[in-house]
Amino acid sequence: MAVRRVRMLYMRTASPVDHDADLTARARIVAAALDRFAAHGYDAATMRDIAARAGVSTALVTHHFGTKQALRDECDARVARFIAAKQDAAAPSEVLGEVLGSHGPYLARMLGDGGEASDALFDRLREVARASIDDGATSGWLRPSRDPDAQAVALVLLGVAPFLLLDRLAAWAGGDAEAALARLAAPLAELYTDGLVTDDRLLAATGLVPTALTAEEAR
Repeated sequence: MAVRRVRMLYMRTASPVDHDADLTARARIVAAALDRFAAHGYDAATMRDIAARAGVSTALVTHHFGTKQALRDECDARVARFIAAKQDAAAPSEVLGEVLGSHGPYLARMLGDGGEASDALFDRLREVARASIDDGATSGWLRPSRDPDAQAVALVLLGVAPFLLLDRLAAWAGGDAEAALARLAAPLAELYTDGLVTDDRLLAATGLVPTALTAEEAR
């Protein structure tokens, strides 16, 4: 189960446009905007790029949404609806992986933009991560945290970070970002499950546990 949860964090689904040929033009535009904003960021993505990705005219994009900001708002709303649907349908421990698996690149880009919309997305992801932590601690598959709120933020950071480095990961994996994310799943599962260090030196450095006494101090 733990390996599956980690794997879900780092394996993406297909692009949201790939299977939308049967959707309405408005839905295809939103899917294309999610894709272009994720690939290029909000500022660099253009209405023309989004229209081309959706297979419609720029005029039709403007007709449906008016401005690029309004289109961004609709993208955020679509992600929020996706999160809400997963929260209703999936176990709390599965939701963060489902969300990042579907919208990780978009979330990574938009969270980096700052502003109220980014704050709202971050808060929503943090709530999802905290619910996962609480569920895991209650059911016994996660160790209780000394600071579950901070741990939730850490999970969001770890989940989003690979999507900020997709180009670098692709280069590392011979040009295949998907293969890179899949390859990361096992070592990350090891890190989450077994830990990394063999003593408490990192905890001691944060002041969370007393530093071990030296031989001289123990006399």
